[in-house]
Amino acid sequence: MKKLIFLLVVLTAFGFQSAYAQDVVDEHQPLKVKPTVALHGRVQYDYEFLNQDSGVDSVDDLKLRGNEFRRVYLSGSGKIYKNIKYKVQFEFAGSQIGYRDVYIKFVNLPGIGGNFTVGSFAEATGLDMLTSSNYIPMLERALMTSTQNFRWNSGLMYDNMGMFGGKLGLQMSYAGNGSHHGGFKDKHLENGGHFVARLTSPVYENKEKHQLVHIGVNFESRKRSKDPAAYSLKLRAEDHLGDYIHIPGEEFIDIPGLLKNQQDIGFEFAANFGSFSFQSEYEIAGYNAVVKDGSVDKDQTFNLNGFYALVSYFVTGGQRGFKHGAFARPHIYNNFCIKDGNWGELELVARYSTLDYSSITDYLDLFSGKDYYSKTADIGFGFNWYLNNHTRLMYNHIITSTNRNTDVDKEKNLNADLIRLQVDF
Repeated sequence: MKKLIFLLVVLTAFGFQSAYAQDVVDEHQPLKVKPTVALHGRVQYDYEFLNQDSGVDSVDDLKLRGNEFRRVYLSGSGKIYKNIKYKVQFEFAGSQIGYRDVYIKFVNLPGIGGNFTVGSFAEATGLDMLTSSNYIPMLERALMTSTQNFRWNSGLMYDNMGMFGGKLGLQMSYAGNGSHHGGFKDKHLENGGHFVARLTSPVYENKEKHQLVHIGVNFESRKRSKDPAAYSLKLRAEDHLGDYIHIPGEEFIDIPGLLKNQQDIGFEFAANFGSFSFQSEYEIAGYNAVVKDGSVDKDQTFNLNGFYALVSYFVTGGQRGFKHGAFARPHIYNNFCIKDGNWGELELVARYSTLDYSSITDYLDLFSGKDYYSKTADIGFGFNWYLNNHTRLMYNHIITSTNRNTDVDKEKNLNADLIRLQVDF
């Protein structure tokens, strides 16, 4: 106790001395900063009409007619001082509040360049995932993106899209295992985390003619728990109100055994030539598990293979934008106004995507004696009517099919008609 009192006396005396010295020596006024702030938001309102024939006369067919606020975002962003920026973005869809981009960013780092971000951000797991929902050409992202549990995570990120004069871009991050439902809080960082890295290059670019060829590669290493644990894949078809993809008799697709970690590698390609645009990605998602071989544990890897190819064309002359390794706000040259006789811009879109999980179902077949279907494929087409570059009406028709054995599951293809009215500001 005497030592504590003595320490407090010394600190107090030092504080008085420092304050006196500042009163005498410091004649300068304190520096002040004037943070800037800009308000942003988006509203995406959807209608979905799903139809699927059960294939059995005694079983009702699926008929879903629904609507929802798919996304309702409100955010503020700005600059604190010179090289310190911030963003605070909240999601309100479903009458629940969730974090999205909530971070502090140090920009233009001296010596090495690039930016350092602390907080929650979209992980750099590919072209489709990094393109904002404001600018994706179809209502939902491709099937293969379901291998990532959630688009955002919370931790640390470094990015530098200007390496070698803008010819190479690097993004890498390390995040924890906190759930977005709980504000990304993680009380056991020692149990593992998520490392993501992405390299991209605009191998050809002509900004005046809106021409670009983009290539990229990305890698993910995810450890969700200290010890191997049960894990279910929650894969969706390219609609939002429908059920998760499952194998017969199960709610989800479960990884056999106990999952140790996940390691993915993906490849990207995109091309923009005026009003025509093409993008494609291929991903191998590897799930490393411990399974039982009799009474002995052994390591087993289950690989999911995903692929999509998408084309779009503005019939009225607009173009898709591209910035920082992802598609951005489109270039619209006609704003909708009946009085002026302008009808906006029309973009036609089509996509084929597939996700093959036969590595899992083939393993299950060996022990169950069943013949599970092992692949899901979507064919989608539609249009985007841009009233201006902040407002659009979207329509998609999606046909979802599975590589099923008719003796196990007699369901026919799922047909979905999706409509969205979207604004952002």
